[in-house]
Amino acid sequence: MTRTAFEERMRQRRRRRWKRGLLAALVVALVGAAVWAIWFSDLLVAQKVRVSGVEQLTEEQVVQAAEVPLGTPLARLDTEAIEERVTDALPPALAVDASRGWPDAVSVSVTEREAVAWVQQGAGPWLVDGEGVVFLPADPPPEGLLELQVDTDDEDVLAAAAQVADEVRSIDPALANGVAQVRAETVDSVELALADGRMIMWGSAGEAKAKLRVLKVLLNLPASEYDVSVPTRPTTRE
Repeated sequence: MTRTAFEERMRQRRRRRWKRGLLAALVVALVGAAVWAIWFSDLLVAQKVRVSGVEQLTEEQVVQAAEVPLGTPLARLDTEAIEERVTDALPPALAVDASRGWPDAVSVSVTEREAVAWVQQGAGPWLVDGEGVVFLPADPPPEGLLELQVDTDDEDVLAAAAQVADEVRSIDPALANGVAQVRAETVDSVELALADGRMIMWGSAGEAKAKLRVLKVLLNLPASEYDVSVPTRPTTRE
């Protein structure tokens, strides 16, 4: 190999190294520009809030509760904090999903609580969901919801009564239509007060299908009280 050929080979190697270095520098510059554009510039900032999934709440209520810092780069927004603010401020919001809507929006999707009963609290009726959460005033309450007569300060009792109301409505709507109130003083003493004056001793929440199956037979018997708290040993009382 001549000296001239060797020198040419070295020049080619240096040229390749220079090209690779230039390409690496260009990649770093592009990545830096992208990071700056996404995280620090005014190009991709939150300018509006889109709300979906609301019926009981209004879009304005959700926007106010979300407190989205408009003008902040979308990449730097704390979406979990937005979700927590909405659920903390608005009891009807069962779940909230906040996401970035590139290039300039924040999307807030709300899943609302479903009312299964209502309870008198303060100056008027409030809606209650299947977990016993009192979440929205409703005067008058919607038709088809059962009234709960419980101490609303006792969360466990309230939850038990709400569960029973929810199960009765979903499994046996015909019976639910004849229930005037769901009453409870303890989690094990839930009662159904029928509109015709008869009482059903339900007991604790649970075993709804078995209790309702027994009730279909018992309610054909003349009695003032029907006890299905232990569905395998039902009793009646005149």
